[in-house]
Amino acid sequence: MRKQRLKKMADVRRFLSKIINQLDGDEIAESKCRTLAYGCSVLKTIIETGDLETRLEALERDIKK
Repeated sequence: MRKQRLKKMADVRRFLSKIINQLDGDEIAESKCRTLAYGCSVLKTIIETGDLETRLEALERDIKK
């Protein structure tokens, strides 16, 4: 499996789709798929939190003006 950079939700979504298709095609072990899917879930939360933090900081800057 080629390494992929997972920086945005779209990247995570594509990667998760890819590993699910690989599992369906018996190209990847179920345990590896489960581990990668769990990592995607954690990464999703981190990305969402970072996005919310960035938006909140922008709103706070706008309010202080």
